[in-house]
Amino acid sequence: MRRSGAFTLVELLVVVAIIALLIAILLPSLHGARNAARSTLCSTQLRDLGFALQYYADEESDWFPAAEPAYREPVSKQHWFMNPALMRHVHVPLCCTEDGTLLGPPAEASSLTCPLDDEPLWFRDDQERGYALSYAMNVTFGVGGRPNNNDYRRRAEFVYPALTLAFTDANGNSMAPGIVSYHSCGKDNFAYRHNEAANAVFLDGHVARAAEHRIPFGFEHRYEPFWSAKRRSALSAID
Repeated sequence: MRRSGAFTLVELLVVVAIIALLIAILLPSLHGARNAARSTLCSTQLRDLGFALQYYADEESDWFPAAEPAYREPVSKQHWFMNPALMRHVHVPLCCTEDGTLLGPPAEASSLTCPLDDEPLWFRDDQERGYALSYAMNVTFGVGGRPNNNDYRRRAEFVYPALTLAFTDANGNSMAPGIVSYHSCGKDNFAYRHNEAANAVFLDGHVARAAEHRIPFGFEHRYEPFWSAKRRSALSAID
């Protein structure tokens, strides 16, 4: 007769097997919950960027900042993510060299990086000084690629703010850093990290998921409210 309170080897193995089974059952749920929490944080950060855009316009007589510089210089305050007045509202300190030359956002995670982005580090042309960035701005905020390279956009131009993209989840490339577009290389910058969709904040401040097949790509769609301001489309990227 075995001693009271002791476990046999078989009993211990059964307990271990049950624990292992419970872990196997719970791990996917825990992974899903963690990703959901990260996706929520991403949405919050994008919403904050949307608010920052409106705060900026409030301070600048209804003018919005540029999405990119006129001639796409790698370092410029016309990159929205290198604009000190805009970044101040999302508490992102911009880095500079010892002599005060602008470098841009920090290389480590900040409110400009999505928690589900495994490779948020981008590089300038010199391939040495990196910055971490997971989001991009709607290219139609200019000023590069606009008819006049000095044109900015005003808030009143956008008559359907609930349909007009402001910022979204994105990847990047050296030809179009920090922007998404209806055509060319900026079209490929969208990043669908959240159940095969991108988190996006619209001009009215709400955040929604934008699935790739719902985004009006193509030069012929450049004046759709999703991108610009001139006419309403039957197709909306808002889920």
